[in-house]
Amino acid sequence: MNFAKRNKSVVDFLFILALFGAFAITALFVVLFGARIYKTTVANMNTNYEKRTAMSYVTEKIRSHDYSGGAIVSDTTGSESSGESSVLKLYQTVADRRYVTYLFVDDGYLKEFTADDAYDFDYKTGTPILAIRDFSVKKESGSLYHFNVTDTNGEKTEFFVTMYSQTDGEEADE
Repeated sequence: MNFAKRNKSVVDFLFILALFGAFAITALFVVLFGARIYKTTVANMNTNYEKRTAMSYVTEKIRSHDYSGGAIVSDTTGSESSGESSVLKLYQTVADRRYVTYLFVDDGYLKEFTADDAYDFDYKTGTPILAIRDFSVKKESGSLYHFNVTDTNGEKTEFFVTMYSQTDGEEADE
């Protein structure tokens, strides 16, 4: 038998071409599906990051001011851009001076502003912390705070934080 000489026909060429085309199309679909899965994963990670960061940040701020009169809730910000969102005021005394830290939302960001208690607060002066749409807090009882955070994708997250230094009979609201 003569293995070196083989008659090549058009059918052999078309078969190899079809096999290569099927491989190329399959590879393209794998890449497209992988890109869609990656995009969805990144979006979910972003949402989780915004939610968890906001929850952790606010919880740690509350915990660091966990003493009687350390946290007070104001009903609305009064800011034109943020609508009817709440302001959380966190008080602390350093060297016989009382300071207040404001947590609020303005221009699409959770912002923080710390100043002397006598300072006239301006909502445009806060430092942006995290991009979110809305932030509201409601005092459920003397020690329980109910938070609602809406992230940039419009997903709402609610969580509760308890201040251990306050009892249910104790009211620190203004």
